[in-house]
Amino acid sequence: MNIVVAGAGAGKTTSMAEVVISRLHNMETKGKIIYVISYTNSARDRIKEKIIKNHGSIPSQVKVETIHSFLLREVIYPFHHLIYGHILKSASHIPLSSNHIFKAKKKKELKDSNIIHVEDVTKNAKYILCGKSSDTVKIKSKRENALRMISRYLDSIFVDESQDMDDAFSEVLAMLDHHNIGVNLIGDPKQDLRNRGAFREIISGDIPVKYLPDNHRCPIELVDFSNSYIAEEERQFSIKEGGILRFVMESNCDIKKEVESGLYDLVYIYQKNARFITHKQDQISKANHLFYELKVLTTKSSIIKEIYTDQHAYVLLRKTINAIKTNVNTNAIFRGLEKDLSIVMDSPDKGKIGGAIGEYRSMLSDEPGILVSSIDGVKGLEGDNCLFIVSTQLAPYLFKEDVDQNKMVNYLYVALTRSRRNLTIMVTREVEKKYGHQHIYQQFKNLGIEEIRP
Repeated sequence: MNIVVAGAGAGKTTSMAEVVISRLHNMETKGKIIYVISYTNSARDRIKEKIIKNHGSIPSQVKVETIHSFLLREVIYPFHHLIYGHILKSASHIPLSSNHIFKAKKKKELKDSNIIHVEDVTKNAKYILCGKSSDTVKIKSKRENALRMISRYLDSIFVDESQDMDDAFSEVLAMLDHHNIGVNLIGDPKQDLRNRGAFREIISGDIPVKYLPDNHRCPIELVDFSNSYIAEEERQFSIKEGGILRFVMESNCDIKKEVESGLYDLVYIYQKNARFITHKQDQISKANHLFYELKVLTTKSSIIKEIYTDQHAYVLLRKTINAIKTNVNTNAIFRGLEKDLSIVMDSPDKGKIGGAIGEYRSMLSDEPGILVSSIDGVKGLEGDNCLFIVSTQLAPYLFKEDVDQNKMVNYLYVALTRSRRNLTIMVTREVEKKYGHQHIYQQFKNLGIEEIRP
């Protein structure tokens, strides 16, 4: 197993693209596949762009996918039924209830339809490749056969943003590595925003780790400042000059005007609150949930052939969303669905569809606020001028009143390392109310950060 720790701006994606192409040219067994996997679609697309830039195209033997796509395509779909006797043909992203009973019921409903929820992908892949305590000798034998099959065609795996892995995927990688499939990890434990800790546990073990200390993105001023919050062995270096680090009090400016001024490439906060809203990325998940329930309802119609179920469900989804946006009441939507499908909806049908409609309707009725990004949303992005809005959750870590190395410090590190040139830290009214005006000024003076005067 090869492990590289590379902090913000270290050129992780470019470096990985170069190593992947080098591996392709130097494979001992020609014809095998190399997988490059990431945790988000945007990260996957950036890797593809780098490989195309370096190589001219993506070789047919190189597959660039998200972790879920990789595990579904290469592990769960081909081997789940062979080892555990149940076919899984697709995956669902629909939101799940926080109630354990309702969540389990929904997952069983999905499984009965040969669908796995994405929340269970890494866990099920671990069961397939690493086993369960209840496995029989016959199942163990089938597992070994599956691993031998995979090792015949899979040369190596390169995992980008490895800090995002969970324990289950860590076990999967260890098993593949044990079966002579090359495992290459590159990541930054300082950017583990989910506090999963699996990558840090790996680099704390006996396997040699290569550290890439250079930060090609941020100027010296910003790198030196962010270094003061992280472990010494993971600190970075920069030779870029001319960066500016400053702060501004929300009480001394027009916050809406400042955010919408166009001066900043990235504007971000830890999480949305009463006055700041982050990009509504949950709209997709709400639509996916509504689509799933409409698809289940569509299967109950005798006038629609099974092969056209998805097509009709998409049509119903568009009609239903339009009805929600034009404030059509839920009972009227039910009547429209019954007419379109020539069915009579029972109480469970109305409960499920009504719940999904309610979620979507609630999302559209969110109170307006100042639109910014979340720190999660800007991870992996960069800009010349960035505005970091400090709320009460991160203020204790910024002011070094709380020095525990946890996910909040990781959020702070990501926030401080987005800018290629200038970083402005805005202190919200909530922080000023909590700490007091003079205390905040003294804190920034201690940190060596000057204020923007109004």
